[in-house]
Amino acid sequence: MHRRPAAVLVAAGVLALAGCAQNFDQGPEGKVTEKVKDGKKFYLVVDPAKAGGEKKFRVSKYDYHDCNRGSRYPKCVDD
Repeated sequence: MHRRPAAVLVAAGVLALAGCAQNFDQGPEGKVTEKVKDGKKFYLVVDPAKAGGEKKFRVSKYDYHDCNRGSRYPKCVDD
């Protein structure tokens, strides 16, 4: 009888953590020209090589920290 409440707590914990994952659309390939932090939201500004014109898009805090100015996106996330 004691195993059932523990299993319910474990399942609830797993579901709570799964809800915390951040999935943002991948931005265009290109060179990172700027990084912007707005409160708890993180953005990269990328200059696409072919299309021209900078694009700003939201990323996870981990992608924000992995990509430095001058690096190539999305390679900086994959490395």
